[in-house]
Amino acid sequence: MPFFVIPFPAFDPILFQIGPFAIRWYALAYIVGISTEPDFWKRPEALRYLEGLQRDMEKTAVVGKTFSVADYVKRINRVLHRDDPAYDRIPDSATEIAQYLFLFGMAAKPSDLDNVVDYPFEKTNLWVNLKTWDAQAMRDLIARVRAYTASHPFPGVEFRPAGIAYFNLVWNDAVLSDMLRGFIMALVLVFVILVFNFRSFKWALVAYTPLLFTILIIYGAIGYIGKDFDMPISVLSTLSLGMAVDFAIHFVGRFQQRYTKEPDLSKALLWTAARPGKGIMRNALLFAVAFSVMAFAPLTPYITVGLFIVGMMLLSAAVTLVGLPALIVIFQRHLVLSSAKEK
Repeated sequence: MPFFVIPFPAFDPILFQIGPFAIRWYALAYIVGISTEPDFWKRPEALRYLEGLQRDMEKTAVVGKTFSVADYVKRINRVLHRDDPAYDRIPDSATEIAQYLFLFGMAAKPSDLDNVVDYPFEKTNLWVNLKTWDAQAMRDLIARVRAYTASHPFPGVEFRPAGIAYFNLVWNDAVLSDMLRGFIMALVLVFVILVFNFRSFKWALVAYTPLLFTILIIYGAIGYIGKDFDMPISVLSTLSLGMAVDFAIHFVGRFQQRYTKEPDLSKALLWTAARPGKGIMRNALLFAVAFSVMAFAPLTPYITVGLFIVGMMLLSAAVTLVGLPALIVIFQRHLVLSSAKEK
């Protein structure tokens, strides 16, 4: 039966066990304290510094709870003093701390102590429970650690980030820059394809406008709510280009066909909005309904994907049906009449 349980927020659904310590977590990060002196992490002042770092990190909004070898030592000290709350602290003697850790190593599985400290006690592993998988959470945590160590210098030790949450941060930073470059190149390529498809730079520019407006609104809203350009958003970026421009290509193509048969601008636009436009709106609604179920997924990336595609489909369809006719009417002398002369 575990003799100590660290309470964690009720919204954390996953239970992780470190010996007698029960930990619920979303994203797990490590802060590794490194020293070159043997038995460094048996010193009372070192453990108190580690405990102070934990309390400071827990003030960060993205951090749930933390766990380290200092928690083991404090709990053992209290249990061996008849569970007196006054002894829920780091002992003053390094010898006493060494004895506590030796007893715990004999009583528990070797991996329990190995999870938080190495054998020469030169390195310690501070477990941090993050409330989100967002890479920004790990970035905020690293900034908090650096700020604390700068304002509370402790000679002989340095702290480095590690763990899957840190890997997620490094991976995001390494991949996102390439994704962003690919997104910009895709924007240029889509415009070139539109020019070849309509055989007109002007018509390509008009068909390109709903795509640009949709991207401006979607990514503006993402930035406004404070959402980072993370992996789900970056992966969806190039996919969304084809989805958003498809409606415009269909609308312009059908309009040009109708205008060739009946060179009346108003009638051609009304027919295009009523016939092909109805299909465009139905297509957008079907996609939106299908992907909206992802908003109820338990994982944040799935929710992001669902809401992103729903917003992209509905907004691009609306901009196409409302914005394109307006652009064609405004620039009709440069578009429709010139096309009619060419024909």
